[in-house]
Amino acid sequence: MKLLAFSDVHLDSKFGWATREVARRQRQRLRDGVTWAFEQARREDAAAVLIGGDLFEHDLVSPDTVQFLRRTFEQSGRQVFAAPGNHDYADTESRYRCVDWPANVHVFGETRFTSAPLGEGVTIWGAAHRKPADTAGFFDDGFRVGRRSGPGPTDGGGDGIHIAVFHGEERNARFRGSQRHAPFEGGQIAAAGFHHAVVGHSHKPADRSTWTRLGSLEQLRFNGAYGSAVILEVEHGRVSARRLEPRPPALHSLSVDLTEAENADEARVRITHALDGLAGAARVRLTGEPDLLDLHADDFAAGAFDPPDGIDELLVDTSGLASPYDLEQIEKEPTVRGMFARRVRQAGLDQETERLVLLAGLRALDGRELGLVDELRMTTAEDKAAAAAEDGASG
Repeated sequence: MKLLAFSDVHLDSKFGWATREVARRQRQRLRDGVTWAFEQARREDAAAVLIGGDLFEHDLVSPDTVQFLRRTFEQSGRQVFAAPGNHDYADTESRYRCVDWPANVHVFGETRFTSAPLGEGVTIWGAAHRKPADTAGFFDDGFRVGRRSGPGPTDGGGDGIHIAVFHGEERNARFRGSQRHAPFEGGQIAAAGFHHAVVGHSHKPADRSTWTRLGSLEQLRFNGAYGSAVILEVEHGRVSARRLEPRPPALHSLSVDLTEAENADEARVRITHALDGLAGAARVRLTGEPDLLDLHADDFAAGAFDPPDGIDELLVDTSGLASPYDLEQIEKEPTVRGMFARRVRQAGLDQETERLVLLAGLRALDGRELGLVDELRMTTAEDKAAAAAEDGASG
């Protein structure tokens, strides 16, 4: 028997960095990823599809997206098992609880492991988040297959093959906090009697002997790690996992060296060559020391630069370019800008802040626009915040 598993699609994400049309295309790509996953399930003749949480955004998911999922699940003709995560948490307002899903769909709705028989001696176990944070670990109550957990009979016996699907973060050296998103330790999975588990939450994939961190099905941010669908094969009382080839990325981050570039047109040519063959959205960081060239992101905006076919949106970061100002010479000037430069250099600022302050002040003294400085500051802050969020999710 084969099963296909995926997680962390985040349908109907905002993509706030994009224009309205580009954001719409990115959201469509997420839908295409789900369609692709179910097509792979058909090709592999998988008996069921397991979804490890964060299929959609709880507060953003549209009725049209819900109908898309309902139709996709029903037309697949396969059993679908969904374990809600911290972004598609199953509270009373959740689409998981408010929608009449097809009979082939089983949503795990309890905050503890419950079971659902699949057939041929295989049982699927899952648990749900019912809030966006601080869900207790699903193993922390001493859960074990065949042991009663709470009032009533046991949820399932110990015979056969037992596979878990859930959304949680691994407790390891990088884990911070006692209870955030259903924390677990890798050793708890086999100790609980599971032959294998597929786990959502971190967008960075990992393959272990007894469990698989699925990773996000699609790339969700620039420089972001992502995974793919995974095939579980049950044979001779054992479970093996095989990761399918990821779908091509649609968010590209690259650097372009403009050393010795003499004008904006030459810079545009170098960027075009770097983007050749790519599709989707691209963020390009310009680096180097262009000869007497003071570039602005507006030099590559719509109307000033046509990116190659296939690139929906281009974001240009000029923070890696060396300053067009000769700071050593300016500091020696008996002028207002010379005094300004000296005081900034003596203020003990960190390197990035000093650079931005000098650039902003010198541009202002030249009577030029300061929009570039705001863009650089926002880009730096967004990158730091995104990196911190991914580090936390990978814990």
